[in-house]
Amino acid sequence: MRNGVRVLAIIGVCMLAFVVLDLPVRFSNFVDVAPYLGIKNAVAPATGLLMGPWGVVGSILGAFVCGLIGRVEIGLIVFEVISMLIEGVAMWFLWHLFTPNHKVRFKKVSDLLRYCVIVVVVSAASGALSFAFIDGGAFVSVFLMHCISAILLGIPTVIIYSGIMCQPPIIPAWYTRLHDIEADVDPSDESFLELNDRVEELTSSLGLSKKRNFEILNTIEEVYLRIRTHEPEAIVHIIIDVEEALSITFIYKGEKCNPLRILAEEDLVALIGLKLIEHRAIRTGYKYVAQTNQVLIVL
Repeated sequence: MRNGVRVLAIIGVCMLAFVVLDLPVRFSNFVDVAPYLGIKNAVAPATGLLMGPWGVVGSILGAFVCGLIGRVEIGLIVFEVISMLIEGVAMWFLWHLFTPNHKVRFKKVSDLLRYCVIVVVVSAASGALSFAFIDGGAFVSVFLMHCISAILLGIPTVIIYSGIMCQPPIIPAWYTRLHDIEADVDPSDESFLELNDRVEELTSSLGLSKKRNFEILNTIEEVYLRIRTHEPEAIVHIIIDVEEALSITFIYKGEKCNPLRILAEEDLVALIGLKLIEHRAIRTGYKYVAQTNQVLIVL
């Protein structure tokens, strides 16, 4: 049920994004272009990359809605839908095919180049498709508009969603997204010390300051010890991902208890520790599903 609601929300948001970027431009006559062209052409590649097929479905529904409202010829609507399907699915598939860790992020020049190359390829495919639906074709206009919109609007969208918000993309079921650090920490001290060593190696490779390294290690230790207070024998699965920010996820079985909330019987020291986490964190989250606690901290 929860996954179904999430899928419907993704489809709805992507459809709304397409409508918002299409109808105002179309009815304002601000730019005199064919109904299948516009900044909306960035929606399918961007949502396909971030949301997978469900993002493409939302974009296609948005194209149908806008086409019907704008009384566009059915042949042009079909052309737009097919081109969006090709671009969205191809962007999603090609990115993960050539990205070993299957992360969607633009932290290196090579990431941007990979994105731009895929955009050029899928835009050329849409331009070639135009010959099947438009007399004489419209390769140049379709190719240029799709390229420009997907680069100028798509790149900021991906950076904001996958980076600052630290949202994992929806990737193909047959892929396994590789995290920067993923470890099971049992009640023994050895496994926690090993995790600390891996975190120090990661922060060193990223060139982070000693102060930043201390903040990350201290946050992990504070939350981990609070979890141990409530579930002393639990195995805590810890995931660390570095995008534009750093996210730490703690997953463990046990009774429902949010370690980021102060309890009435706790002392001032516990309150200070939580206030430090609150001060450092960009955002925090907690949920309890199927007797499993999940805590998220974005630093």
